[in-house]
Amino acid sequence: MAIRLTTGDRVAETSSKGNQEKWLADGRWYKLDLFGYEGLAETVSSALLQKTNVETLGFRFVRYRMERLNVHRRERNGCSSPNFLQPGEAILTLADLLWKGIGPDWQRILARQPNMAAKVQWIAEQTAQLTGLDRFGEYLTLLFEVDMLFGNEDRHMNNIAVLRRGEGFAYCPIFDFGAGLLSNVREYSMEIQPRALLRQLIARPLNTTFPRQVSAARSVYGPQLQIHFGPEDVAEALAEPLEYYAERDRAYLADRVKTCIRVMEKKLNQR
Repeated sequence: MAIRLTTGDRVAETSSKGNQEKWLADGRWYKLDLFGYEGLAETVSSALLQKTNVETLGFRFVRYRMERLNVHRRERNGCSSPNFLQPGEAILTLADLLWKGIGPDWQRILARQPNMAAKVQWIAEQTAQLTGLDRFGEYLTLLFEVDMLFGNEDRHMNNIAVLRRGEGFAYCPIFDFGAGLLSNVREYSMEIQPRALLRQLIARPLNTTFPRQVSAARSVYGPQLQIHFGPEDVAEALAEPLEYYAERDRAYLADRVKTCIRVMEKKLNQR
């Protein structure tokens, strides 16, 4: 049964990839697939993160599930997640935090850092100074590792955040994996082999390759992510989300996602 949402409740969220429609209803955020199979990417990624050490490290991640949504008189695929904000909390992106705390020149200051490791350290140290979150370097490294694992190239500075709690701050749960796993089929054609597509990915916010971004962060803060899943777990995470997509595409989608995770995990382990 499709969940019915109305246009009047729509929130247009802007990313580097475009506008994605999102709704908040009954304590959950719902968002539509935009360029391909973002709902599957969100759902599979969060399922597999349950088999890592993210929570053991003291951090959190958002759990997504697939949804069939009745929107604009059409049934569409998408996903939903709990509204993790507690009363009195608000999300503050790093772009806003640095602009407010350092000034409008913060991007030029970041660009003047001598190398990628220095840029990662500058971001982490400035954030820690402004928020008191003294493990932000480890959090940022973990975030980069997770994004590399799933090939999530949409982690710009408006997609990294902290939680504002009155006059204090807390770590934001890791969220938004929708651009991962080659989900944007407009940009990454399903007619091209996934290994070739993975070589085209650009990691943000440093605008470099994923291995270089992760190596830069690890050189300062050390490795963070530990993976405790295998091929069987990936297949299990895929099984239910695949049912939402056309039967003719399921085998190819499964192979595409499995290849992405296998290739990126191997590269991650080589860093």
